[in-house]
Amino acid sequence: MASTTKLQGTIILLVLLGLMMTHRSGADRILLVPMPLFNSHWMVEASIGQALVDKGHDVTVVVEEDIVEKRRAGRPDFMFETFQDHGFGTRLREFQDDVLKLAESVSTYQELKQHTNASEWATKHCDHLLGKEGKTAQYSVVISDPLLRCGTIVAASIKVPHVANCADGGTFFDKMATGVPLPLAYVPSVESQLTDQMTFLQRVENVLFFGLTNIARSWIYSYMYDDLVLKYISEEETIQSVTSRTDLWLYQTDTVLGFPRPSMPNMVQVGGLTVRAGAPLSEDMEDFMQSSGDDGVIIVSFGSMVQKMPTEKKEMFAAVFAQLRQKVVWRDVGEKPTGLGNNTKLMSWLPQNDLLAHPKTRAFVSHAGLNGVYEALYHGVPMVCLPLFGDHPGNAARVVAKGLGVKLDFGTVTSDELYQAVRDVLTNNSYRETAARLSRLYRDQPQTAMERAVWWIEHVIKHGGLPHLRARAVDLPFYQYYLLDVAACLLAVCSAVLGTVWCSCSLVCRKICCKAGGKLKSQ
Repeated sequence: MASTTKLQGTIILLVLLGLMMTHRSGADRILLVPMPLFNSHWMVEASIGQALVDKGHDVTVVVEEDIVEKRRAGRPDFMFETFQDHGFGTRLREFQDDVLKLAESVSTYQELKQHTNASEWATKHCDHLLGKEGKTAQYSVVISDPLLRCGTIVAASIKVPHVANCADGGTFFDKMATGVPLPLAYVPSVESQLTDQMTFLQRVENVLFFGLTNIARSWIYSYMYDDLVLKYISEEETIQSVTSRTDLWLYQTDTVLGFPRPSMPNMVQVGGLTVRAGAPLSEDMEDFMQSSGDDGVIIVSFGSMVQKMPTEKKEMFAAVFAQLRQKVVWRDVGEKPTGLGNNTKLMSWLPQNDLLAHPKTRAFVSHAGLNGVYEALYHGVPMVCLPLFGDHPGNAARVVAKGLGVKLDFGTVTSDELYQAVRDVLTNNSYRETAARLSRLYRDQPQTAMERAVWWIEHVIKHGGLPHLRARAVDLPFYQYYLLDVAACLLAVCSAVLGTVWCSCSLVCRKICCKAGGKLKSQ
């Protein structure tokens, strides 16, 4: 009897192992090509990769040798392919740190020089990546952030579908690559502080911003990547033509926080990829939260990339927080301010999503980074935004337009302005009520943002790409897309008709005048 039971157990174990092996052998191989900088972007890409691993797929991340151990330690479920980029990724991260040092200001010439160097380093980083990435590896799809075009070129070079994961609405350059209409009367750039309700001067600003940035980015991307496209793909291609063949665009937007605007079938909104239900806090952190009583806690964070704040500014923030009745949890990695209040807890890292989910949290003071904004939206926490750069001003403008919080200028904010803004968000019930209402709207959807992203990526894999969702607009020349040839033809026809009518009328008038003149002479 015992031997029979043992045999049955062995058979069951072998069957399970066989099923597992069959599952793994049938798993799709997915290549993730992250940028060498901007940790918040990596957090989103890693979250997508982890969700795909949880669905049974094999996710491979291609990174430079300098940071592979750090990435492997954070994501042990991923496989990694490494390449030697001769320190260009490190230089880009140092450039990022220099730009984000809020204590320092540089001249326009120095800033231009820094960005020129960064562009050259990014190009060389991509060149080394493309030179290393083996063409023999079989992948079902490539996922990348189009802020750098390395992944776009990788997908084209190994001839597999490409999925672009864009922070917020992406740039106007990316939207041009989808062929989506851009009515500038109500579609603002996320890099500006404009909303969908613009005055005449703001519409002028939006049009000028669109024109200048689109021309500049087109030139910059061509300068950076066209030679790589020529080297690794074809002399008949450009970075614009390669980008326009992207199968799927995942935009970190949604209609609750964002503004309604035109879309294309291959553009999918997945705003809030890092949000989730709150996990229990550590014992000491939970004790701190509970010690706030009915007054609650304010969460303060300026993101994972900002490493240094000006000393005077930090002291001012500390003094303002010390005046509050609420407890404050402040993420900061610098020196401790001398005026730090007893109600403030400094942390080099904090579980932001879990703290925002805590019932004691009353407000969120932030730089309006995309991940933090969506986490605050999901958990219904009003915000005080102090945008710094990039898409932060646009995110803050959306927060204010939706009634989710207030916005201050980080560079010029005073202690009185900061104190009044925090007090306003804490005492004005409209912010709390609006945050709760928008949170309910955001949660009330059939899929989470991550579930939607995973479904669409698997849809791309299943069908080997989605060319039927690609608009013909991306293949049209400029004059055809904007119907300039039709307008010119209609103008020519109208001009010809009007000219004919004018000439005919002139001829008739001359004849009538001539006859009338002849009669007068005869009389």
